[in-house]
Amino acid sequence: MCNILNAATVKVYKYRWIILLIFCFFSSINFLQFFQYSIISNITVKYYDVEDTLVDFTGLIFMISFILLCLPANQFIEKYNLRNTALLSSGLTTLGNLVKLFSISRDRFYVVIIGQVLCAIAQVFMTSVPSKLASTWFGPDEVSTACAVAIFGSHIGLAIGCFMPSSLVRNSDNLDKIGGDFMTLQIINGFITVASFIAVLLFFRAKPPLPPSQSQVAIIDAEKPSIISIIKQMINNRDYLLLVVVIGSSNGLYSSFGILFNSVYLHYFPGSETAVGIIAALTVVAGGCIGSIIFGYVLDKWHHFKYFPQTVTHSYNFISRLTTFFIVFFAAVTFSLQIVLMEAKAQLATYFTIPLFGFFIGSTLLVGFEFATELMYPLPEAAACSVLNTFIFIFSVSYTLIFGALYDSIGFIATNMIIVVVLTLSSLLVYFIRPNLRRREANMNK
Repeated sequence: MCNILNAATVKVYKYRWIILLIFCFFSSINFLQFFQYSIISNITVKYYDVEDTLVDFTGLIFMISFILLCLPANQFIEKYNLRNTALLSSGLTTLGNLVKLFSISRDRFYVVIIGQVLCAIAQVFMTSVPSKLASTWFGPDEVSTACAVAIFGSHIGLAIGCFMPSSLVRNSDNLDKIGGDFMTLQIINGFITVASFIAVLLFFRAKPPLPPSQSQVAIIDAEKPSIISIIKQMINNRDYLLLVVVIGSSNGLYSSFGILFNSVYLHYFPGSETAVGIIAALTVVAGGCIGSIIFGYVLDKWHHFKYFPQTVTHSYNFISRLTTFFIVFFAAVTFSLQIVLMEAKAQLATYFTIPLFGFFIGSTLLVGFEFATELMYPLPEAAACSVLNTFIFIFSVSYTLIFGALYDSIGFIATNMIIVVVLTLSSLLVYFIRPNLRRREANMNK
């Protein structure tokens, strides 16, 4: 009787796809800001007459903000629901972009920083939403795909943020022309950001009338844990800690690669600013979009084994770990291939090999989110993903500073080989993670 009553409380609504599309829209606008200045760092340095490190800071501020604000943002999401979180994050992004309309004068780089800080704070609240949104609105057989689509939106923004500045802001000796291009860029930013905020205000909802899965029913009925309780459970979960190291290191390398990519690529192929934007955009699309969707679909297809005997469920557990190893290991392999081709000055080949690297390394975020949620269930999804994201950004900031310094001190070949070693070691650590998929078991048992 209890199981019949529980089953009656579960329903999946068609409106979930509207919610997902709106999230993709406003998150893509925010992530567009991430690399907006660093992807054209040489032009930004010329126009504003600032140091390279200050331009890199326009991207690093997103990572630093998340490290500082992740736990308060997680508490906000759990206390004030998805709608209020969406309104806050899209509103701050809109405000940040409107502020940057006043940053076009060459002596106002500080206004750029203010605008980027507002967008960075907005992103803190946004980054932990995908897994929470997927679990809140989608059924157990589609949560991985929904999470992948949500991440797809943010990576579309990253891709546009790589391609659009390098296309609109042209390198020129005439600084007035550069200033005009920056103004065009910010007007476009402001228009689409206001449109995304209106969409959130009118159509975004906090949750469906009924939960979509039995695991979500259990979370709704459970007492909300405190921050201290959450931290204690995470520290005592060895598998989660190992996952944090593996995904934090590999995806942190991905983020630092985006910030340093302009200087690295122009070292091998001087004068190729447009190529930098195109290749960076292709890399983001290949990993964050195509790769995440493919691997999210693979994970959801294996979810069907929950209807079979326990021995088959163990097969899914094995697949989840194998998928994580496969993605990180082949990121190391493709990065090695990328090094060889750049050293050989085979520029045409980089249009294929660098996005191939992105296909694997960019997909680590989706797998990490889903794996973290499974390992830490019944803790709130936002908590598990927020802490994972925090360590991703800690690694990102560290790797950006470390590898940036190593490129200057020991050269590009040696530094790139160190990156290969780091990726390889990260893939090997996956072997020690026990795939204890608690959310999957909760849905099976009920």
